[in-house]
Amino acid sequence: MKLLLSFLSFFLLAGTIAVSQPWTESFPKEKEAKVKLTLKDHQKAFNNYWAPFNVDKGYYMVNGEKQKAGGWKQFKRWEWFWEQRVNPQTSEFPTTSAMQEFKKYMDQNGGDRSPSGNWTSMGPTSSGGGYAGIGRLNCVAFNPDDDDLIYAGSAAGGVWKTIDGGTNWTPIGDGNDALGTADIIVVATTGDDILYLATGDRDHSDTYSVGVLKSTDGGTTWNTTGMNWTQNQGNIINRMIMDPNNNNIIYAATNDGVYKTTNAAVTWTQISTNNFKDLEFKPGSSSTIYGSTNWGEIYNSTNSGSSWTQVLSDGDGRRTMLAVSNDNNSIVYAVMAATDNRSLHAIYKSTNEGTSFSMVFSGTTANLLDWSCDGSGTGGQAWYDLCIISDPNDADIVFVGGVNTWKSTDAGSSWDISTHWSGTCSGQATTVHADKHYFAYQNGSSTLFECNDGGIYKTTDAGNSWTDITNTMAISQMYRLGVAQTVSNDVVTGLQDNGSKNYEAGDWDDVIGGDGMECTIDFTNENTQYGSLYYGNIKRTTNHWSTYTTISNGISGSGAWVTPYLIDPNNNSTLYVGYDDVWKSTNQGNSWTKISNWAGDNLQSLAVAPSNSQYIYTATYSTIYKTTNGG
Repeated sequence: MKLLLSFLSFFLLAGTIAVSQPWTESFPKEKEAKVKLTLKDHQKAFNNYWAPFNVDKGYYMVNGEKQKAGGWKQFKRWEWFWEQRVNPQTSEFPTTSAMQEFKKYMDQNGGDRSPSGNWTSMGPTSSGGGYAGIGRLNCVAFNPDDDDLIYAGSAAGGVWKTIDGGTNWTPIGDGNDALGTADIIVVATTGDDILYLATGDRDHSDTYSVGVLKSTDGGTTWNTTGMNWTQNQGNIINRMIMDPNNNNIIYAATNDGVYKTTNAAVTWTQISTNNFKDLEFKPGSSSTIYGSTNWGEIYNSTNSGSSWTQVLSDGDGRRTMLAVSNDNNSIVYAVMAATDNRSLHAIYKSTNEGTSFSMVFSGTTANLLDWSCDGSGTGGQAWYDLCIISDPNDADIVFVGGVNTWKSTDAGSSWDISTHWSGTCSGQATTVHADKHYFAYQNGSSTLFECNDGGIYKTTDAGNSWTDITNTMAISQMYRLGVAQTVSNDVVTGLQDNGSKNYEAGDWDDVIGGDGMECTIDFTNENTQYGSLYYGNIKRTTNHWSTYTTISNGISGSGAWVTPYLIDPNNNSTLYVGYDDVWKSTNQGNSWTKISNWAGDNLQSLAVAPSNSQYIYTATYSTIYKTTNGG
């Protein structure tokens, strides 16, 4: 038995993918606007950009060394999701979201749901941390009076709350029209917190924004505000900040300019057409604000956003993020991506309240955004994962996040690695999940929190060690699910970014890394299970994941992003897998025989008739094939 689960939110609607990816620069000049591009437009731009690199399964060669193609995986996830949902003739995206259709259905049926459904969340809600993880988080916010009261926002799994410092988390926004969260503001009162929620996924558009939501009861209920959108408008909120001297004044940086409210979000006014990726106040000031763009630009305003002055424009730069410190309000830091929008261009610093900036570190010295321990690589994915922060108690301490996390103790002049995605870098780093999206210091202390593709981590010793506090959140983005038939509660599932996990006797275990894809369990023996990575890299265990073997090496070619494979429903030793052709194994994957010869596009689906294994069906997105004699 298999259950298909999308790895993206059911409430996702696309008109464009994140426009800061380097290949999107071949789009029309109005790329910063919400252009109604088709899926084919995206595919053409992506394929044309990567064609000279001769990419194979997300990697290419540079001077004889294998290099990861930054952003390749993210696009392939997105492409896979939408290929099944766009208009098959025009490749146009839907004009309404799944949530809109659901609400329409509920209205037409009196708002009733079947009383027979009785669902309980099984997770995954636990992970050992380090290389492993649960799901992607975009932001974290704190009650200013209670360090145990914390809020966190995910890319597609809602907003979460803890009252015990991260030991236990509770979802507080599952009924919202968008389950992605880009930013959170907390206002402490004598009663429940007032919360402002910037909806939508900032870094990859897994969900689009429905505007700013507000709660006056600590997240128990949510209401729309004057910034009230529908997902089909394709809006994104990149950053939201509150006036330090007036809780009624909030600024929101969006892909449609900067908006401001002076009446606690009842109404909003557009105060700038600049598409800022980041916004920061000068510490202690409500009038001086800094903004940065995806094009190597930094602006400042000294009149509360009424007007803006460009103070830095670097033609060799792209996405730029900002940091300030209460320790010295004259200092502003900026991390800037290179023109490839993957690697580091530079670290900039201002010592005169953002009036001017000087480069204090060049990406030619070390690429802090790469996968390597020493910054020697040329890769990265700055369009997707980029953040910077300075310690509020020591302005010379700065952290930068890309794939890994780096630390400077001399105001950005030199850097040491603090966390690495897969190892300890000979003892120099802590193993922490890859792809950093957000940093935040808690309430003026030097306790630093990091949101990444695996969850949320914190350090209380200036980055020397990090603790994962994600457990009990249910934020995983699933591709596929396999369920045992011989026992109850034995499940294997494949997750975006967080590998394949197995659930047994109430516990989840990480069994395969990377992106987990199709998975299944032998219907005669729960100890024999199968999992896979992208492009049909299939693993088999016969001892319930104590060990496993790659069984797809005997198949030539490459499968689809999510390659279909299955166990013959009448013979548990027989497997079928769809690459460009259908392959068959009669010994659980020890050897394979090709049983078709059309060698067309990648196969996307595969089925064997339970009544007769001679009947096999398979399909690309445009052609269906069948055999009545076993191939």
